[in-house]
Amino acid sequence: MKFIAREKTLQELNIGGSVVTAALEEACGVSRSKITEMYNELGDLGDVALACRQTQRLLAPPSPLLIKDLLSTLRKISVQTGSGSTARKRSLIVNLMRSCREKEMKFLVRTLVRNLRIGAMLKTVLHALAQAVFISSSLKIYKEGMVENLKEKLQNFSASVLDAYNILPNFDLIVPSLMGKGIEFSSSSLSMVSGIPIKPMLAKITNGISQALKIFENKAFTCEYKYDGQRAQIHKLADGSVRVFSRNSDDTTSKFPDLIKIINELCKPAASTFILDAEVVAVDRKNNCRLMSFQELSSRGRGSKGSLIAVDSIKVDICVFVFDIMLANGEQLLGLPLRRRRKYLKDLFGDGRLGYFEYAKEITIEKDDACLNCESTLIKLNCFLGDAFQSSCEGIMVKSLDVDAGYFPSKRSDTWLKVKRDYLEGLNDSLDLVPIGAWHGNGRKVGWFSPFLMACYNPDTEEFQSVCRVMSGFSDAFYVKMKEFFSGDNILCKKPAYYQTAEVPDMWFVPQVVWEIRGADLTVSPVHQAAVGLVHPSRGISIRFPRFIRSVPDRNPDECSTATDIAEMFSSQTRKMDVASGD
Repeated sequence: MKFIAREKTLQELNIGGSVVTAALEEACGVSRSKITEMYNELGDLGDVALACRQTQRLLAPPSPLLIKDLLSTLRKISVQTGSGSTARKRSLIVNLMRSCREKEMKFLVRTLVRNLRIGAMLKTVLHALAQAVFISSSLKIYKEGMVENLKEKLQNFSASVLDAYNILPNFDLIVPSLMGKGIEFSSSSLSMVSGIPIKPMLAKITNGISQALKIFENKAFTCEYKYDGQRAQIHKLADGSVRVFSRNSDDTTSKFPDLIKIINELCKPAASTFILDAEVVAVDRKNNCRLMSFQELSSRGRGSKGSLIAVDSIKVDICVFVFDIMLANGEQLLGLPLRRRRKYLKDLFGDGRLGYFEYAKEITIEKDDACLNCESTLIKLNCFLGDAFQSSCEGIMVKSLDVDAGYFPSKRSDTWLKVKRDYLEGLNDSLDLVPIGAWHGNGRKVGWFSPFLMACYNPDTEEFQSVCRVMSGFSDAFYVKMKEFFSGDNILCKKPAYYQTAEVPDMWFVPQVVWEIRGADLTVSPVHQAAVGLVHPSRGISIRFPRFIRSVPDRNPDECSTATDIAEMFSSQTRKMDVASGD
């Protein structure tokens, strides 16, 4: 479980189901075999815990368990390390369990095993918080009958709270400001802080160079290589330390001591604080700094909490390809156009260093050359895309330089487009999808899961909507790994209400991981519910001939491809579908 702490960092409890089960044995006096039997029947450790508590006879009810005491204990659990830490964690959990009344036990255990099973996402909490503050602050407006455009004002206020969280994802800072300012609160009420990762800006999918050029017609834009690496947000803090965060805000500093050394050596003395957006790519420095695959990068050690991996143990070198900056010396740069943000980068880092710290390779198209009938521009862009592929990159990014060219955290905008492949036929890009279920394999796949049921995410309804079954592209080793992973608490006893599909797999999974999936093309489907209502009133969209490409470890399930993404891909694909007939 992760929770926001006053230290302004994400804290990890680092406990597994076995620790919680052992604590349940001690707190309720129930044997491990009985707990296992109940779990097999109920399918949820929280329900098991509640049933165990209800069979206990207490001389007197425990004292009320206060939120502040619960949070304090969770913090104590999170900092337990070293010899005997497991026993200390179990003891703290036992004390919490003995303090539970009624259904508190159920939700305590669900919290500890990181699955509340209530269908609520972070966005739900933010909107609810915004609504509560707005209504509380607007009582005078209600009393005076001034309710004109109240719904619209509430929606705008809620959006402002979400924007503030994307810039500063820390409830300990947002909530006091929100409570203090009431309806006067806005996203500009808070500023970014180095050391607290912001939500990264996202790109929209486009169907090749021509479509991208059409979108940017008569606007200056730039094209950058889209590297096959790990996205990294690099922070320099006021105390001079450097920290690295993944796409989903996990602290990965321990994995990159060489990156920290590179940053410290190359940033100018004037660079007191900053936040960079970059891609960390594996490179072969002995072979002309040849770019290597994401799989090579993934083979590096991960380090551990508070302990960097040893530099002399690193077998795979890295290069940092920086493409944006969001904070420089305390100045928030989100609203500045990309052309100006690039100047800040050069001012802080100069020309960089080949094979260590480079700027994403790019070309600039000024607005006078940004037109579909400009043959030289089309040739230049297609050559640049070809060069990207020759350099082992995934494709290119196309970004606005001056018009609407700010950095929009967590937003997927037309001002950032990605071009991976310009297929004459078929699906122009891959999708990042979440496995939500599976069937038992047959034939040589007996004992494994195959196929897997894949889903996209609809942030408006907070639902996972099925897209396809996938059963190709997996290695035997991956099947074995997934059989081990999707077990215990990662298996649900029934289909959640927030899973939308007509499929009935043998088992349902907790949404935990994201996989990159590619297929031939998209078609409407009576079974799968992805983007239902966006293209067809009652049918969803599915991928034909899907195959697994790779895992995407730096993306959370609710950050996978959305229903809107899939609808837009469907509309832009070269092979048009007869929506009315459901082809």
